[in-house]
Amino acid sequence: MSREPAPLYLVFAGDALDGFLYRIVERCPPTLDDFCSYEVLGRPYNRRDFFRGIGVSMHVTRKRAVGIARHFDVGHGVAGVDLRGSPIAWARTGGRDHVTVWAPPELLLRAVVQCDEHE
Repeated sequence: MSREPAPLYLVFAGDALDGFLYRIVERCPPTLDDFCSYEVLGRPYNRRDFFRGIGVSMHVTRKRAVGIARHFDVGHGVAGVDLRGSPIAWARTGGRDHVTVWAPPELLLRAVVQCDEHE
């Protein structure tokens, strides 16, 4: 008998979040496009990782978000987003302190509690 396949991700509801999440944004204040998935924006992504392509990439710490933004030279701001208790789904994906969030971009934009430009 074959073994049960392992899940790709363990998916959680918003009430499982411990604190803010951080999204790299083009600039402050962020716009709706800053919270759209690659799929919605028509940007290319690896179709074998469809679930990440239809979600929105975020980080558990502001420091990590700033480091990623600087390393890959993307975005000029980092938005702190409070999604605790929101009707969202999220999973730990990718590297250290990275999560993917599945939620409407309007909800994500409304959840922004701070936004800071980084150098």
